[in-house]
Amino acid sequence: MPKIMYKESVAQCLAHAFPSLLEEDRKQLEKLGMVLHFEADELVAQENAYFSGVYLVCRGLVYIGKYSPRTQEKRVLRFLAPGEWYGLEPFFLGRAQINFQFARTIVESTLLFFDSATFRAFLDHHPQALVDLCRWFAREVAMLEFKLTREATESADRNLALLLLALSNKYGVPNPDGSVFLELPLTRQTIAELLGVSVETLMRVLRKFRERGYIQTRRLGLVIRSREKLEELASTPELYLDIIEETL
Repeated sequence: MPKIMYKESVAQCLAHAFPSLLEEDRKQLEKLGMVLHFEADELVAQENAYFSGVYLVCRGLVYIGKYSPRTQEKRVLRFLAPGEWYGLEPFFLGRAQINFQFARTIVESTLLFFDSATFRAFLDHHPQALVDLCRWFAREVAMLEFKLTREATESADRNLALLLLALSNKYGVPNPDGSVFLELPLTRQTIAELLGVSVETLMRVLRKFRERGYIQTRRLGLVIRSREKLEELASTPELYLDIIEETL
């Protein structure tokens, strides 16, 4: 999955996260951060643990999620790609100084960490940066509303079709025959948790897609054979597909 593994520099990452800032201001912010490297499948932050600051993904891929307080069942909420944040909710709310979700790497990743007090002081002197953070939050709210409605009203077939389309748009590699190869550094368990279904349900839907010729599964990913059929099944406005791609 080349786009995930691309080593986007910290400077490029900050430019993506803060397009409203001047280059000199981004350089100042870069000096305030601490660059942290994580191996694949390594815990970045634990849910309900002490909140000390915010993280900006600069390279790799991270997923965030929550545990059920009653059953401790894990639910993946979404992925964080380069230029995306973890920890902004407790940072801005400022009430409970705990992490609202857990964060764990999927592949080897690099994150930029900002101590809460240091980041707040920077924003106090650079209010234009808040516009970029508000834009990020607005997209998150739109995505959350869409997912809540979608998961309550649509089948696992339609939701998986939508996920595969978004992943192929962002990370897929076109083949000469018109198909798209999608390398997935994700376990079946993680995909099931992201969709809110059991692994058994996910495997049943994948088998159905394979039998109908929509996809061809491989050991390290899958090939999308019929994008048109997946689009017909997903039946999603282009706006939401774009947002989903941005949050993968």
